[in-house]
Amino acid sequence: MRLIATRFSSSLLAIGMFLSSPALHSEIIFEENFDNQEDWHGGMGNVRTSSRIPARGAVIPSKWDFARVDPTWAPSKGYPDRHESLEILASNSDKARGGTGKSMVGWRDSHDPGWLRWNSENLLLKRLGNQTEVYVEFYITFSPETHQSHLNNMLGTSKIFRLYSFSGNWNDPFDYFGGVSHPNLIWSVKGGTTYGVQNKISIYGVGGAAGAPDMPRKAVNSGDYPLSYKTNTTGMAPAGADPQLTDKLNGGIIGPDMEGPALMESVFGPPGSWTKVAFYVKMNSEPGMHDGVLSQWIDDTRILHTERVNWITKTSPGEYWNVLGIGGNDFFQTYSNEERHEEWYAIDDLKVMTKIPDDLNYKPINTSAPNSPMGVTVD
Repeated sequence: MRLIATRFSSSLLAIGMFLSSPALHSEIIFEENFDNQEDWHGGMGNVRTSSRIPARGAVIPSKWDFARVDPTWAPSKGYPDRHESLEILASNSDKARGGTGKSMVGWRDSHDPGWLRWNSENLLLKRLGNQTEVYVEFYITFSPETHQSHLNNMLGTSKIFRLYSFSGNWNDPFDYFGGVSHPNLIWSVKGGTTYGVQNKISIYGVGGAAGAPDMPRKAVNSGDYPLSYKTNTTGMAPAGADPQLTDKLNGGIIGPDMEGPALMESVFGPPGSWTKVAFYVKMNSEPGMHDGVLSQWIDDTRILHTERVNWITKTSPGEYWNVLGIGGNDFFQTYSNEERHEEWYAIDDLKVMTKIPDDLNYKPINTSAPNSPMGVTVD
């Protein structure tokens, strides 16, 4: 029997090249467990400005590029019995994952100045180079006081994490109002006992709500998505399944069938618990194309996934993910100023990678029969 092939040999060559090419695995861009950091807090150095920029003489934690701190009740503000808004201290080992070492501790200050001010900024920024896709994971825990504020419907809102594209002047890295920090993804924590703790996702610079049409609920304001861990995760697991996210308060699964709201303890466990949070973003293939990706995991369970984000618009100045931020400011005005109320959360074991780790990267299995080779005849 003689095979007469027209395109068969070229197909075999392509298959051979594919099989012999190295697999594309995720590479680590940056990681931080804070244990080797020198003791540092936001009250060190020049406290006359909230922006800490090394080029201007500021001392910030090693391996990081910029910091921003803006406390209300802190020793640097004349309140020695309170805390700076950002701390990395050996004395906070009880606030580190595993109970030893260090972590980044962000202090939330409740303060009402008489207007809608965001308080107690505690932000660390890291430049990532130019990345078309980024995966980030970290662990977070919340203080007993923060849990109680949630139960008392007094939590307010705290920005915890962000990824964005910065195209401005690196000597002014905190320019968030000139359009030079777009696209921008921010994760925040807010919510009370009526609807539960919210998985607040903010997406800016994508052309409004039309820039992310597959988000599981409509946007409010200018790109904020106050998602529910209970009702807005349906179909977000791989293959369109529902996530099996453990209810750490009541047992069972967090989802539409659970009784009552998903409280802070349901998602993040009781005080002293650590929860793994992860995000993956991938730029769209070209400006204006709705094929950008956003995914989110809680404890390695995917709870958010969309592949139709217009991260780069036709007028967007940003083309790459190049800045990571942990911490942020707080809209927190629920306690009286006389109390000088403060409470904390901590972040530890941060890792930034070029791709989704293999154990999380869902790869559907094609069980259909292979197609016959094209251009083959049997003689």
